[in-house]
Amino acid sequence: MSRSLVLLAVVVLSVACGAPLGSVPGSPTPTPIPVTFMAGFKPQADVPFVAVYVAQEKGYFRAQGLEVTIQHATQSEHIQLLATDRVQFSTGSAPDVLKRVAQSGVPLVAIAQLGQKGEQALAVRADSAIATPKDWEDKLVGYKGTVSADYLAIVKAAGVDRSKVHEVSVGFDPRVLATKQVDVYPVFKSNEPDILAKLGVPVRLFDATDYGIPMLGLSFITNQKTATERPEVVRRFLRAALKGLSDAMADRGMAIDATMKYAVGEDRDHQRFMFDAELRDVTSSDPLGWITRERWAAQERTLQDVGVLAKPVDVAAVVDDSFVRSLYRDGALVWP
Repeated sequence: MSRSLVLLAVVVLSVACGAPLGSVPGSPTPTPIPVTFMAGFKPQADVPFVAVYVAQEKGYFRAQGLEVTIQHATQSEHIQLLATDRVQFSTGSAPDVLKRVAQSGVPLVAIAQLGQKGEQALAVRADSAIATPKDWEDKLVGYKGTVSADYLAIVKAAGVDRSKVHEVSVGFDPRVLATKQVDVYPVFKSNEPDILAKLGVPVRLFDATDYGIPMLGLSFITNQKTATERPEVVRRFLRAALKGLSDAMADRGMAIDATMKYAVGEDRDHQRFMFDAELRDVTSSDPLGWITRERWAAQERTLQDVGVLAKPVDVAAVVDDSFVRSLYRDGALVWP
């Protein structure tokens, strides 16, 4: 057989077997593309973290031709590392992403939305006489570092006279609520209510979404360079991570097993509380990870309205919904 006929036979066989054109059946598997995912906090059962843990555990990233290194932020270094492309994927809440873009113009791109509600709420002791936000007037309301956008938005929506509220900086220890040093305390819904309950102090929460305020939670983020120059890598990462999250939701025990390999020494029951709590804000009628510019625009307007953005943000430049949309067919994730 002539050389040309041999080459033609190889091409036909490759196409028939579904192999990429130019590859030969039996040839070595292409080297996986290395990328780094840095979670936005320590190892724990945050929904996007768990999605990545499970995808790694089950080999989904490898199946997508990726070699993913998982790292965790200790402060906020993930944003700087992401902006300079030393990290390709990370996590961030929608308000935090918008504030960082407004403040310093970091080239962040939100590519999938997991938390369809905000991460934070305002907590009071379950036995407190405080029934509505108006009752915050003449009370001690704590804040961590800076007053949160959730608090400011609720104050405005509920007609609270902020001049009558005694706002005090109390740091990041929820025990100040347990010991009645403050009457109201800002909490991360997935975490601190459980800590307080274990101290014997159940709480009630005031959530911005209960007042019709659009607040969004954690998202997967990348940088402009990766989104623009390596869109297929973004799609592969998201496909694997969302497959991991789907599996995690179907088998939560397995998901916590995978988490504990990273969250060494953490309390397993607390991790399960965290995951269950966050999943309540993930559930919606949309497919997992669905992100829209319209919702982010509403979030941006809320942040503008309460004065926490240094300047307006062009949401169209920050949110790219095309990646997630490309992964679904008739509402189902296309896998592999």
